[in-house]
Amino acid sequence: MNRSLLVFFVTWLALSARAITVTDTIFSRSAHDDYAFGADVSFVPMMESWGTRWLDKNGVQKDILQILKEQGINNIRLRVWTVASGASSKQEVVAMCKRAKEKGLGVMIDFHYSDTWADPGSQTIPSAWTDHSVEALSQRLYDHTYDVLKAIKDAGVVPRWVQVGNETKRGMLYPVGQTNKGGSVAFAKFVLSGYNAVKAVDSTMQVIVHLPDGHDNSLYRSIFDGLKKNGAKWDIIGLSAYPRWSHLDGPTMITRVMANINDLKSRYGTPCMVVETGHYPKEAVIGNQYLVGLMDKMIKNKDLGCFYWEPESMGGYDMGAWDEATRKPTVMMDAFLGVKHTEVNWLMKAAITAPGQDESVEGQLVLKADVRHIRPNRLKSVQFFMDKKAVGTLSQSPYELPVAWDEAGVHTAWLKVADTDGFTMMSDTVAFFTGASADMGKPAVSDAEQKGGKALWDVSFADKGRYRILFQYTADYVQRASLKIGGDSLGMMYFMKSATANYLAKDIEIGESGVMPLELTAQGAHGLPSIAWLRIFPLDGQPVPTSTASTSIAPATGSANDAVEIYSLSGMLLGHTTLSQLGIDLGMRPSAVVSLRGGEPRIVVRSKQGVAIQPE
Repeated sequence: MNRSLLVFFVTWLALSARAITVTDTIFSRSAHDDYAFGADVSFVPMMESWGTRWLDKNGVQKDILQILKEQGINNIRLRVWTVASGASSKQEVVAMCKRAKEKGLGVMIDFHYSDTWADPGSQTIPSAWTDHSVEALSQRLYDHTYDVLKAIKDAGVVPRWVQVGNETKRGMLYPVGQTNKGGSVAFAKFVLSGYNAVKAVDSTMQVIVHLPDGHDNSLYRSIFDGLKKNGAKWDIIGLSAYPRWSHLDGPTMITRVMANINDLKSRYGTPCMVVETGHYPKEAVIGNQYLVGLMDKMIKNKDLGCFYWEPESMGGYDMGAWDEATRKPTVMMDAFLGVKHTEVNWLMKAAITAPGQDESVEGQLVLKADVRHIRPNRLKSVQFFMDKKAVGTLSQSPYELPVAWDEAGVHTAWLKVADTDGFTMMSDTVAFFTGASADMGKPAVSDAEQKGGKALWDVSFADKGRYRILFQYTADYVQRASLKIGGDSLGMMYFMKSATANYLAKDIEIGESGVMPLELTAQGAHGLPSIAWLRIFPLDGQPVPTSTASTSIAPATGSANDAVEIYSLSGMLLGHTTLSQLGIDLGMRPSAVVSLRGGEPRIVVRSKQGVAIQPE
């Protein structure tokens, strides 16, 4: 298989087997490095201990932080529990911060203030913080925050942002700081304690207060009004924005999150960022569109950043951005490069619009095409073919190509379209006729047995000379027939096997003018091929011939009792009727092949039955 055919086959297979993903650049990633394109990667040390390895989009195994950086990530987020060792401990977080700095990545620290997960459903006081008074817990929180951040700074890394609490929908350190159980003042004191500890380590670090349900403006107003009233401080408002947990589609989620962000910025005078988001990897294209749409809106709104929660996750968590089968990033990660993916059922469409199928053209021939691409700027070239030969290439619309022709008869035209991504496709083929010609129509059919028959035309030639006759036919098996005109044999014609319409041409010489019978006699077959029409082209400039009213079967004169049987050309009995109802007369013939009511030829046989029955 040559390369062009291979490219066509692969493209056709992709188009026919599944939807195609096409891409578009929504924003320039390189122009917005001040925006935080982030990923929470707190699972990485644990996954690496299990032997997990990640591949980049080209299938090359690399450090996951390097792959994320290549995918546009410029900052990572790390959670901190109050445990002494192991997952999300101070030691693990310090080590990850050093790895991030080596890769040139910024860091966000997310304090959970618990031995394990802290979220809207669980904000459990650490087991070692045994004194549960507000003052004692405030001091514990301060000391823990300061200790971890000081260790990170001593390791040579200064985080850009620090979350004082994680998804504190109803406060933290339950039940002491639980806002819906009288803990609003305590919650504000805890936030202020964390704020002061962060600034004591390094005043350049920005403090984030983080809530879930980023679409819920009433929640944010309630919590931040209480924090402000009770003396808390923060630099940035952090939001979670998960369409899944909010039971919203992507566009609705974006609209409501942006409306909330704009209200918060105006109401509290502090910037905002999305510190957690994610989507289903099995709906990666939809996830990509959500992420790139959200970040595009935030960038234009001059907001600070967006972090995907655990994109590298494979197994267990079902909202990572990695393909577990290939170990490569899904198209969701392309959102951080500003690239939007669109899944469509077609990539390119191309069709010859002129000439039309079976159109007869005289004079100038102009091939015209309608070509479309899901991304119009990706179209590269449209190449025109006529009779399997390339006749010209156009690179922009209108796709109209004048073509010189000097041969009367049937021609075919089709297109080969290419785009800038290397995809190619071919259009359907259109058959048309050039030069003056006459359509003789369908033949009269007679003198038939089940294994043969005659197709007859009476043609009036106004002048002698050379003519080209053209048959359009359909045959489901090989046919052979002899051609005669005026009783003189012109040789054999072969109708090759095909399930679609085909054209068969033969040049003839007419020695004198006048009306002549043209006879096509089938031999050694189960009847005639299905012939749609006969077209005749004069080749020496003579007038086009005309057809005369002719039939080899006389009008009906038989009685209603002249019963006949109707068979298909393959010999299958189709039904019974009478000659008068068919409108024919077999004369003395026992049978004939007749085109009934302009349909397919049928074998009509005199019936031995005494009662005529209408065919079904």
